[in-house]
Amino acid sequence: MGDVFAATDSELDRRVAVKVLAERYADDESCRKRFKREALAAARLSGHPHVVTIYDVGDVEERPFIVMELVDGGTVADRIAGGSVRRGEALRWLEQTAEALDAAHAKGIVHRDVKPANLLLDARDDVHVTDFGIARVLDASGGLTETGTVLGTAGYLSPEQAGGKGASATSDIYYLRLNA
Repeated sequence: MGDVFAATDSELDRRVAVKVLAERYADDESCRKRFKREALAAARLSGHPHVVTIYDVGDVEERPFIVMELVDGGTVADRIAGGSVRRGEALRWLEQTAEALDAAHAKGIVHRDVKPANLLLDARDDVHVTDFGIARVLDASGGLTETGTVLGTAGYLSPEQAGGKGASATSDIYYLRLNA
């Protein structure tokens, strides 16, 4: 849904990532709401060592943007595609991802699209969960997803998501158990 750019925050003199809603979605109010919900969900988790930190949100030329921590070590998907991953490394990544998801679930947030491409690696090869674009805040009074709507990446959907039913914390954990 968005384009991500590396940038420099000139006020604080640090490198950041800026995610801007893709131009093709700029006029779609549902997409704009979903994009802003991503920022709010991730911001509720800012400060957790295994979740990408959100620094700022706003709009530029009618397109919402999110300024976040730049995690530039690639993704778990990149590492898997590049060859074998040591067992100890994989277990550490699973543990860090589980810690991030536990923190999200404790705050009533279900990610709903946990996959290797959404697990960023930093210079120490620590995981930072990102892309809360289709996250659901469980205590929200109304959702943006209609019953029967399937959101997520096909190969990583839990059975209830694939069936168009509501996602829960168990849906996120399903991914980890499936790939452990």
